[in-house]
Amino acid sequence: MTKPENPSVGAPQRVRRRIAVAAFGGWNDAGEAATGAVEHLLHAWPHRRLRTVSSEDYVDFQVNRPELVIDDHGRRALTWPDTTIDLVSPPSGPEIVLISGPEPSIRWRAFSAEILAVLSDAGVGTLVTLGSMLADAPHSRPLPVSVSVQETPYEPAPPNSYEGPVGIPSVLGQAAVEAGLRLVSAWVQVPHYVSQNPSPKAVLALVRAVQEQLTAVVPLHDLEEEAAAWQRGVDELARTDPDVADYVAQLERAQDAAELPAATGDAIAEEFERFLRRRRDED
Repeated sequence: MTKPENPSVGAPQRVRRRIAVAAFGGWNDAGEAATGAVEHLLHAWPHRRLRTVSSEDYVDFQVNRPELVIDDHGRRALTWPDTTIDLVSPPSGPEIVLISGPEPSIRWRAFSAEILAVLSDAGVGTLVTLGSMLADAPHSRPLPVSVSVQETPYEPAPPNSYEGPVGIPSVLGQAAVEAGLRLVSAWVQVPHYVSQNPSPKAVLALVRAVQEQLTAVVPLHDLEEEAAAWQRGVDELARTDPDVADYVAQLERAQDAAELPAATGDAIAEEFERFLRRRRDED
């Protein structure tokens, strides 16, 4: 059940200008990239809690267990794998609603309906869902990010669209479109041979994908340095293991052969507009 932590929020917000960004741990979160991106946004600007969706009705506690922690007063306390919904206030543009938690184990339609009720009250018009998946992507290249946009439930699927099992981002996203929201879905490919650790490079890729939907410039803080350090660490691993080095070289050749030149007039103009917008916001 949803716990209202600020009952007044959203009451006057009937114009759907806000953007929501959602990420869930588990199957959809290789390298902790999706939840890491939301965590980065949460700490980028001032924020306050809108709601907490209790894990009691949706989570299998043998899969996502509560944790025993010592609080600031030295007392033992339990933390539960709830889903949090926060309102972030960037210096320009509409406020951003951030949704983060574990992928629910049961009752996905009810869970999605509960989330969408909060988004409706908060005046959200666009939902951005984030995901990360293991793939044959070389760590030494920019990690591929696929972004799709859906405005209505009646749009035909793009050619070669995925068919198969899905996670909660897809279920929540489809429910959002049916409720009249604009849906942006962004997925980053995480090199499967280094998937056991958090991947700041994948986090950075998703943060940049979210940036395309915002007017305010997202502070990156140390994220770029962390991504570079992660890449150097994997480079060192490849240097000490000839098999890994050969495999990475194969992936690099395959990706380079598949990429087509993108320096069209429209692409250059779009990149220049992004540069000018960033400079304007920084000034």
